[in-house]
Amino acid sequence: MDELENQLSDVVLFELPTFAAAQAFRVRLRPRWAGWSHDDAPVWLFAAELRAEADDLALLLREAQALLAELDLSWIVFCLDERTYVLDAAEPLYVRAEWPTQVA
Repeated sequence: MDELENQLSDVVLFELPTFAAAQAFRVRLRPRWAGWSHDDAPVWLFAAELRAEADDLALLLREAQALLAELDLSWIVFCLDERTYVLDAAEPLYVRAEWPTQVA
């Protein structure tokens, strides 16, 4: 494994469709995940460095899914360990409404 591969093994690289989406990812994720972003027409690349916590990847992907839903993006592509994946937006949570009680 060369040095670049080693550096990228702990990085999740998101491909975002717009500058606005890249900015939203920066604002939301930068406080917890270091990284960088880059304009690579026709997409914006946003990298997040994974931390040492065992569940860090899951936390990052859940946060990204929630943000995708807020941005009304149904899916994006991300790369991890030289593999490409599709990340779907989080599904909305539905709460069952209580039926009104009838007053006799």
